[in-house]
Amino acid sequence: MKIVFTLASLGSGGAERVVSLLANKMAEQGYQMEIICLKFNDVYYKLHPEVKVTLAMQQTKNRLTEVFWLRKYIKQEKPDVVIAFTEGVYCFTIAALLGTKIPVIASERLDPSAMTWKRNLLKRLLLPYADWLVVQTKTIKDYFPQTIQKKTSVIYNPVKDEALASSIENGKMKMDNSEKPRIISVARLFPQKNQEMMIRVFAKIAEKYPDWKLVIYGEGPRRQSLQLTIDNLQLTERVLLPGRTEKVIDELQKSKIFCLSSDYEGMSNSMIEAICVGLPIISTKVSGTDELIRDGVNGLLVDIGDEQGMTDALEKLIQDEELMKQMGEANRKKASLFQIDTIVNEWMKLINQVIPNSSVNIR
Repeated sequence: MKIVFTLASLGSGGAERVVSLLANKMAEQGYQMEIICLKFNDVYYKLHPEVKVTLAMQQTKNRLTEVFWLRKYIKQEKPDVVIAFTEGVYCFTIAALLGTKIPVIASERLDPSAMTWKRNLLKRLLLPYADWLVVQTKTIKDYFPQTIQKKTSVIYNPVKDEALASSIENGKMKMDNSEKPRIISVARLFPQKNQEMMIRVFAKIAEKYPDWKLVIYGEGPRRQSLQLTIDNLQLTERVLLPGRTEKVIDELQKSKIFCLSSDYEGMSNSMIEAICVGLPIISTKVSGTDELIRDGVNGLLVDIGDEQGMTDALEKLIQDEELMKQMGEANRKKASLFQIDTIVNEWMKLINQVIPNSSVNIR
């Protein structure tokens, strides 16, 4: 069986991480895998040697030319199914493959309720022509009309095996006693992540808890403005922006609290990894948190943009070591939900469902 993924690039984003994990595991299981990058030819995550990566034709001013290139190329490759990740890519892919009878599975990665009406209108026009839609949370599924919901599945994001392994080690953290206890956040430095709020929150408690620091891993266009905020608050030694890291699990294990301040999400990959590692979570009430976090049990939830609420939540955890341990243990028990074999099996069942006369061997 040949499976093709389409997405914008293979950079360091969340959708790219999920595609790389799925493609690698599917290749290990003997499926013929190809990833088509429609915009950028960058590969951040390590890929299985049997996963083929193809760069689409260079972008032109004529979108119709690009659509026809993708249509011609995929018809030539003759995949059994095409799986398109992210809104813009799946709309583009559906349009390109209209009438070809090649099954298309679209994967929504963000909360559409936070999108503009123009973007959502395009989805509603094109999604009826997709064979299936995959979303990350029930909340996102419920956003769509019943006609779309009838062919929609909720499939969680997988995590690397090392995250699951760490959850089995009885929550033994790697934090060096010589280091300051730290709050960690892992997300692109984009406006939607609202890391400015997180930094301002930390500034409110920094003097009261001088041993603590905040480390925000990620890269993006907000780096300069975030650093300016840090410098203006005189937190240069206490709030760090070390950029991307390929050792996310190691960095999570060195931390005490995971924090997410986003204005909207699909489902945060880094939050899932933090859950598997066994960190207590503090997060705004974005998509996914209602399914993954029970407020007061394995994390603390605050309203979107609620600076004081996040300040209170951080203080509550910092002051209560036992509560942090209880929440971490509650999270470790959830780790099996995100095992790569389990998630790939769900995807293969779905593929088997949408491919006519398929006899996929579900492992």
